[in-house]
Amino acid sequence: MHVMLCSNNTGLVDAASRAFSKDGYRLTVCECGLEALGVVEVMDADLLILDLDTPGLDGLLIVAAIKELAPTLPIVAVSTKPQVDARVVSHKGVSYAMLPPGSTEAMQVLLAGLSETERTRFPSGAGSVQ
Repeated sequence: MHVMLCSNNTGLVDAASRAFSKDGYRLTVCECGLEALGVVEVMDADLLILDLDTPGLDGLLIVAAIKELAPTLPIVAVSTKPQVDARVVSHKGVSYAMLPPGSTEAMQVLLAGLSETERTRFPSGAGSVQ
């Protein structure tokens, strides 16, 4: 399973690296929205975790562009601060999770739960966006 993470938050990147270090997972980390758009164009992924706090493009703009490039790619938007646009993001078919600021352990628990959910949804790579 290929998971993309778009974040420059070192705690979130570390937590994702630990949560998705299990066999069968490949993690690609993008530090900004523009980089994520480029990766989505050239690589197949099964899941995108999008940090709405990432600098550069607005979170809604990134979501809209990625939905255009890869309409079937599941997206989980995360943030460490309340997002005014969270309701709008959820109406675009994107899951949203509020992460506790600075708590790497809590981020890892959330991501570990997400990794188990996605492993159940896509056993042995089934459902891959290719």
